[in-house]
Amino acid sequence: MAKLIDKLWNWGHLEGSHNEYTKMNCNMTPEGFAEEYGIKNSFIISYGGNIQPPFDEFAKRFSVLNEVKWSVLGDASTPLPEAELGNTQDVIDALAVSGNITGGIVDDFFSPERMERFTPEVLMKMKKALNAKGLDFWCVLYNFQLDMDLDKYIDCFDGITFWIWECDNIVNMESYIEKLFDIAKGKPIMLGMYLWDYSKKKGPMDSALFEEQLSYYFHLLLSKNIEGVIYCSSTIGDADLETNRILKKYINLYGDAQID
Repeated sequence: MAKLIDKLWNWGHLEGSHNEYTKMNCNMTPEGFAEEYGIKNSFIISYGGNIQPPFDEFAKRFSVLNEVKWSVLGDASTPLPEAELGNTQDVIDALAVSGNITGGIVDDFFSPERMERFTPEVLMKMKKALNAKGLDFWCVLYNFQLDMDLDKYIDCFDGITFWIWECDNIVNMESYIEKLFDIAKGKPIMLGMYLWDYSKKKGPMDSALFEEQLSYYFHLLLSKNIEGVIYCSSTIGDADLETNRILKKYINLYGDAQID
């Protein structure tokens, strides 16, 4: 039987990736985050193009993690790959050196540039290639994209990760998630949480809102309404932030809870 801790994920960027943005000096690795927080599953996402194929050496490094889902398209600041299917084949190739890769993901996907280049037809090719190797295919969806006409795109993914941009919008999380369930049409969902406010405010999260969000997401996880909860990001896991302390507290309290 799975425990709650087994359903928690890191949104893994390389150490130091956010330092320029946050003006903090942080050096925690995805492996270090797993050791410090007990969260041993990780998405691995290129940030500003800092993870490029071939992925073999990174895959070996991250083989200490329980489970990894790898970006076939990195974040919005990562240049798009030239290959028709992005880095899909590169992720598949990395399976030869690491047995813990279980999926691929497109980050920051629902933008005009990415949607024009990676049409539903192309996405279905990506999905088919990943699925043929036993890997699932995920996307990133934000609260401000919930009213877009995305059905033909969502159909191309096996699962959805959902993120609330800007800390103040957490007050609307229940209405967002109600819409999300309608959009997902039964597909697995993971809910993302920010440990720092990366929006235009660029500062610490409101700790009360963060704790309210964390409590609600754990409730959804324990009631099996969602597949997992993701934390962004390991790269600031060693920062002196109240959110980090709250996360540790909740993991200590609920991490061993059984998900029946």
